[in-house]
Order: sequence, then structure tokens, then C-alpha cells
Amino acid sequence: MSQNLSPDHELDLDVIARVDAVASALDQLRVRFSVARQPTTATTPFLEQLCRWAVDTIPGAHMAGITLVHPDGLATTPACTDPRVVDIDADQYRTGQGPCLEAAATRTVVRVKLDELPERWPDFAAAVRSLGVRSYLSAPLRLAEDHIGALNLYSVDGHGFSDLDAALLTIYTTVGETIISLSRDLDRAHHDLSGLKTAMENRGVIEQAKGALMASRGIDEDTAFASLVDASQRENVKLAAIAHRIVTSLDQHR
Repeated sequence: MSQNLSPDHELDLDVIARVDAVASALDQLRVRFSVARQPTTATTPFLEQLCRWAVDTIPGAHMAGITLVHPDGLATTPACTDPRVVDIDADQYRTGQGPCLEAAATRTVVRVKLDELPERWPDFAAAVRSLGVRSYLSAPLRLAEDHIGALNLYSVDGHGFSDLDAALLTIYTTVGETIISLSRDLDRAHHDLSGLKTAMENRGVIEQAKGALMASRGIDEDTAFASLVDASQRENVKLAAIAHRIVTSLDQHR
């Protein structure tokens, strides 16, 4: 037998459902990155997915986009869910006004409705008057030490976004920052490992070349190494390349 729920109870259930939706999206993020076999510096697909999940799990959000402010002050939109976002953001970048730029600059969450725009950002308000967006929500997002930005939501409804919406969006930005940071750390570790492997391989071929020179010329280890260094400097070629050439030449004459 069904029974009517009180407004407060209905509100509680709505909050639980929305938090569960965000938790599910974040768990999908965890799975996606835990099964990745190779590190990648390409963050754009991830940012696009972050935008899609924000729209899917925050009611009233019809579009989402990422603002990235580069060290030279240039702002771009590397990811979005709707082409209209690019136009809206372009008006912000052109006028130097708007929620995404303020969120990035102040590192605070910015919520604003259409009727509040003229007093707050008159140039931006005039530019977007005909675009149909009536509610804005932006949360700061740090993509690197010198790259700041914002995750932005846009709604065609005039309801304005709630405190809960802002809190949920902040969760997305926090997780996004963490995953991007971990991905870049993995990239650096992979690069360092490749460099170490190359260094070990180079050391092995240098040792072989030294041994070959010692045997063929009847010289000691220090003299053999000095000969390799002298050839490297004289020909302006890396030491490992000189050593590899000597070893290859010996192999060919065996």
C-alpha cells in the first residue's frame, strides 16, 4: 500500500538520489582509469566525460564546458557538451567578464541568474541576451600548476542552481583535479623509466666498446674510455653512438 511522502521526506530522497548518481559517475571514473594500461597526457577526452556526467547528474543543467586560462592569460574551451557553450564562453573571453572567468580568477564557486547579469557583468549580459541561457554555475578547476580554469554548467531554466548543485559540482572538480594530477604523475614516471632503460642500454654498449678497444689496442680501461670521449667530442656525436658504432663494426668483422 502506497502512502504520501512529506515534502521534507521527498527532498531527502531527492538529495540521496542525486548524491548516489554522482557517486556512481565517480566510480565509473575510478574503473576507467584503473584499467588503463598506458599513461596518457591527452586530458581532453576525460574533460569531455566530466562535462557529460555533470550534466547527467545535476538536474537543470542542460550544457557544460571547461574553461582553461593559460599562463599568458588566453582563455579557451577545451571540452564541452554542446557547441553553444563555445559561443557563450567566447563572449566571456572577449568581454573579460562572466562566471567562468570569475570562478577561475577567484577560485570560488560562482552562481548567477540571467536577471543578475546586467548589474554584475553588463558587457557579457548584452552579448548573451539572445542565447537562451538563464542560469550559470561555475566551479574553479586547476589543471596544472600554471593552468587554472573552471567547470561550468548552463541552464535554459531561470531557477538558478542550488547549494547542493554547487556542492556536487565541486566534488567533480576535486576528483577531476586528482585524476589529472595522477595521470600526469604516471606520464612522468613512464618517461623517467624509459630514460633509465635507455641509460642502462647505453651504459652496456659503452662497456662493450671499452672492452673492445682494450683488447684490440692493448690499453687500460681509463685510456679506452678517454678514447671514446675524445671521438665523441671531435665528431660532435653522443658517446653512446660512438660506442654503438664500434661494437657494430666489430660484429660485422667477426
